[in-house]
Amino acid sequence: MLKRPDEKVLHALANLEGNLSFETIRSWLEESLQDLYRDSCNTKDDVLSRWQQGAAQAVGEILEKSKEAGNVIRKSR
Repeated sequence: MLKRPDEKVLHALANLEGNLSFETIRSWLEESLQDLYRDSCNTKDDVLSRWQQGAAQAVGEILEKSKEAGNVIRKSR
């Protein structure tokens, strides 16, 4: 698990919202997340599967925090 982003990180993520370059990165992360989920289900190697699940969790958290940052900041005011 990633540690909870502080206010500085949330502001940085909120500032990236709508940035075309960041949206390209977000799309790549979303695609990578789906690949990690699929690959972790299809592998027979337990260690590799756990690594992929951990990576998927980290990527998923980054995506979630980047989407929620603006709302979290607005609610904290």
